[in-house]
Amino acid sequence: MHKSLSLFLVCVLILLLTAASKLAAAQSLALPTIGPSQDAAIFVRDILLNELETQLHQQSLWTYRVRKTEDGQEKLFVVCRTNDGEVDRLLSVNGQPLSREAAQAEDRRIQKLIADPHQLHQRQKKQRDDAEQARTLLKAFLEAFRFQYDGMRENLVALRFTPNPKFRPSGRAQQVFCHMEGTLFLDGEHKRLAGIDAKLTSEVRFDGGLLGHLDKGGTFTVRLQEITPGKWEITSMRVQMIGKVLFFKTLNIQQDETYSDFRLVPANTSLQRATELLNDSVNLIASSK
Repeated sequence: MHKSLSLFLVCVLILLLTAASKLAAAQSLALPTIGPSQDAAIFVRDILLNELETQLHQQSLWTYRVRKTEDGQEKLFVVCRTNDGEVDRLLSVNGQPLSREAAQAEDRRIQKLIADPHQLHQRQKKQRDDAEQARTLLKAFLEAFRFQYDGMRENLVALRFTPNPKFRPSGRAQQVFCHMEGTLFLDGEHKRLAGIDAKLTSEVRFDGGLLGHLDKGGTFTVRLQEITPGKWEITSMRVQMIGKVLFFKTLNIQQDETYSDFRLVPANTSLQRATELLNDSVNLIASSK
């Protein structure tokens, strides 16, 4: 139960945009240009449908760095995506490179991963399931909210979203939508989602509170950028959520992540080659000391 509720906390809100981290639109769909003076719901619909179409047909492979701050500890990872799966390696903790023992433990973990087809299959299945859930949530998002034009933020269109009282959620994941409002940031020129700020405006109770709840006031922020022409990725994500699981266990998620140093990876990159690319990052850090 705890694992499932954590999935709702992180995936229900994060997966709304996490699939966007897999987006790679070489070309945007030929959608009609929609100005901010036109119906906001139509504007959102066309942007999100473009995102969904992109997810289904295109995916970029990258190496990139992820800096995570969680529970007061900062960790730096390097990640490599391949067609056979994703491999990551811990580079430093609180700004300090890993000790020799910790680095050797990372070596063993990675080699064990790429030598275990079952584990790789399970990770790939989870990624596919997450992407499918994200697409389902994106579709539901269009029905779950009402949208109102809220001006421009530099070159981005800002749209306020508030719960649609006529929306009937399907399952616990969509239930969160009924308690959330915020702002979407849309790139009208490229027809892409550029960010979201969301906040829980009331308590979310799962199964009447039997499984747990999320406190009012939790926040969620994501920003996306065009990394190379036509290719967009998440560059930052912050989640602050407090609640309880099964009545008694306090759930406190304070998660801050930034993504940087994106570099495209050839489509034929093997998992072994991916580990070599990760090791290059380790050597780069070592040589800079």
